[in-house]
Amino acid sequence: MKPLLAEASGWPGVDEHVVLPFAEAAGRSPQPPLIPLEGDVLLFAFLCAGLVGGFFLGYLYRSLFVETGERA
Repeated sequence: MKPLLAEASGWPGVDEHVVLPFAEAAGRSPQPPLIPLEGDVLLFAFLCAGLVGGFFLGYLYRSLFVETGERA
């Protein structure tokens, strides 16, 4: 008996279910990605981008949202 999450059911992603039918209806062939990231590398890239964005947002929070520029 295999665990439910270990099955390779092959869930189609957005590319196969949504984008591909629209591309075929328009007469276009699928294009390769600009940056071909495989597997969990894409998740790691989003994690790094979120960390960098969160750091800058946290670092600049007061100057962006609290302080108005007028000093007493």
